[in-house]
Parts: sequence; structure tokens; C-alpha cells
Amino acid sequence: MNDEELRRLREAELAFFGRIAAGISHDMRNVLSIIGEYAGLLEDLAALAERGKPVDLERLKKVSGSVGRQVRKGTETMERFSRFAHAADEQTASFDLAGLVENTAALAQRHVAQAGCRLEVELPEGALPVRSNPFSLQRAVHCAVDTILSCPKREEMIAIRIVREGPGAVIRVSGRVERGTDGELAARIAQLSAVLSELRGSLETSATDDTLCLALSVPIE
Repeated sequence: MNDEELRRLREAELAFFGRIAAGISHDMRNVLSIIGEYAGLLEDLAALAERGKPVDLERLKKVSGSVGRQVRKGTETMERFSRFAHAADEQTASFDLAGLVENTAALAQRHVAQAGCRLEVELPEGALPVRSNPFSLQRAVHCAVDTILSCPKREEMIAIRIVREGPGAVIRVSGRVERGTDGELAARIAQLSAVLSELRGSLETSATDDTLCLALSVPIE
């Protein structure tokens, strides 16, 4: 890979990080907005109590429970983003491939839903230790999902599955795509192949009828 190709790859990685961060920011704004609405409702209930009105305990419990659910949702969202962001701390690290793919898929859920599709993840039992660049591998998985999403059939499911294969592991991303999009698919597949090459992995593509499967092979530690 020459200097120009490396520069483009780093620019694409920065754009990927920004895209994920923007999605998380949007989700957190929604969480905080909902909590703010419930806070206003609690203030109204408190004002009624100050004027001698009886407190509706059931309503109070319902509002409190809703606030708690939003706090848990926000906490989970930020924990996922923290794991994603810390993957950029080291160029090479040992990690659980299944856990990384699960976290990446969770971060991609909003993007998949916006495209009118669904995402299903099937993970192997137990940990699958890998030594690689965790940030670049997250980008590769997200790029594979994005490739399917560039020309999906609406209301379809995109599947992510991890299997052990020989001396490594294979992440299979598959989904049904519309015909007539070969040029755009070829460009995206070339980009994904470049990311995997830097990871010392490989990419295989296969198509059956209108279903496209992207097989991302990575070495196991």
C-alpha cells in the first residue's frame, strides 16, 4: 500500500469514527430529551402536591420507572461507544472477536433501521481470541454491513455470523440486494478488501440469486 492509499484509508477511518459518534450523539440527545420531559412532569406533580392535591402514587411510580429505563438505555449506549472508541487506543491488541462484532453490530442497528432493514447476529459460544487492530476490524464489519445497505431490498434482514474456519475465523455478512447496482458494489467491495488486507485478512464474495455474502477472514491468536 503506497502513501496515497494509506492516506485515503486513514481519512476513511476518521470519517467512520465521526459517523458512529454522530449516531451516538443523536441517540443520547433523544434519551436526555425524554428524561427532560419526565422531569417536567415530576415538577408538575410536585406543584400539585404543594397546593394540597393528592399525589397519584401509581403515576409517580410509572414516571420514575420510565426515567430509570432511559438512564439504563443511555448508560448502555455510552458503554458501547466507550468500547468502540477505546479500540483506537492501540494498533494491535488481543481481544474477543465475538464481543467486538456484537458491539459493532449494536452500534450499526440505528443505521440499519434507517435503511428499512433488520440486523441479526449469530455468535459462537465462548470467547474467540484474536490479535489484530480492533478499530480497523470494527470498521471492516461496519463497511460490510454498509455494502449490503448500499443497495438493499427493504424490509429485508442482514445477517452477521461468525464461524471458526481452519487457522482463523470468518465473519459472514449477508443480505438480499437489488439488481443493477454492480458498479457501486464493486467500489465498496474494493474498499473493504483494502481494509482487510491491512489486517492481514482476506475477503471472499459470493452471490446466489439476489443474495450477496461477504466473508471476512481474520487470523485467530
